[in-house]
Amino acid sequence: MKYKKTIIVMAAAVTISFGAATAVADSGVWDGTPNLANTRNIIDQLGNKLTDQSTKVSNLTQQSANLQSQLTTAQNNVATLTSQMNDLKNQLGAATSTNVDLRSQIQAKIAETQQAIVDGNNKVATVQQQVDAKQKELDAANATISDLQNKLNTAQQKLNDSSNQSSQTKQQNDNALQDAKDTESHAQSVLNAHQ
Repeated sequence: MKYKKTIIVMAAAVTISFGAATAVADSGVWDGTPNLANTRNIIDQLGNKLTDQSTKVSNLTQQSANLQSQLTTAQNNVATLTSQMNDLKNQLGAATSTNVDLRSQIQAKIAETQQAIVDGNNKVATVQQQVDAKQKELDAANATISDLQNKLNTAQQKLNDSSNQSSQTKQQNDNALQDAKDTESHAQSVLNAHQ
């Protein structure tokens, strides 16, 4: 008689455990659900930041290319002016000492050209500073993209790990439910055999 009571108590406990496990399984929620939702949210935020940084890099690259073009133009202007000044110096050397007006005009032109060369070199220096500043911005933006990509990869790995854990937890829940069913069935068969 005690044996039958023990079996009945066991069967009741198993049935209660089975009912609780079924309630957890039916709800579709497990302990990791909030973590997965948070990780997905982080991934979305990182993706948005990555998109913004990519746009910034694209804009900075275009600005840098424009400045580089301006730099090349300024350098070419300086080279042209230097060539013109050399021609003027040659003309000055060829002018006779008796032709004072011509020498005076050439000297004035040389002075004007030298000033243009100074101005051109100043412009080259200014544009070069702008190019260097844009390059620093571009390097910083690329470093930010690299950092965001690493964070995104880490978050994606965390999500993958959580998904794998979710799969394993579901399998464990399924196994526990099956064990509970098997135990209930066994308890019922033992009870039936001793009635």
